[in-house]
Amino acid sequence: MKRNFIKSSYAILIALIFNVSVVFGQNNDDGKAPLLVGAWEYVGSATVDCETREPNGPDVRVSLLFNQGGTMFVEDTIIFEGPYRTTGPGIWKRESNGDFSYAHMHYSFLPDNTFIYTVKQKSRLTLSKDANSYTEKGTFEGIAPDGTVIFSGCFGGTTNRVVF
Repeated sequence: MKRNFIKSSYAILIALIFNVSVVFGQNNDDGKAPLLVGAWEYVGSATVDCETREPNGPDVRVSLLFNQGGTMFVEDTIIFEGPYRTTGPGIWKRESNGDFSYAHMHYSFLPDNTFIYTVKQKSRLTLSKDANSYTEKGTFEGIAPDGTVIFSGCFGGTTNRVVF
């Protein structure tokens, strides 16, 4: 009985050690820079001037979720398309120590569910030293079903990590 208790205790200890390392592993990617993994929120201008980077659009709220392994998800309150659109799945990768890039897209529809275009966004971002915010410079395109780019522009700003 005592031997089984000791074996069980070792198994629990090993499981706890493994679980702690997984949680902390999401905060640090090989010791070079904190990972992007986590939930983030941007509040600010939906667009910026592509040359001056000055805000020039309506305010928007954006939630971003960066998953371990390089996938992501984006949801926003952009007013240009209204409620007739999908959310935005995407991918991300590390470029260098503290620098990352991502790309995501979503589909837009008319009220009768007719597909009208795909919005594709790409961005380059840099984490702050404390890894609780990042600044980014990105571009977007609206692409018609035939592949024609019907609008494009730029976005950027500072995004903050969601914390308890």
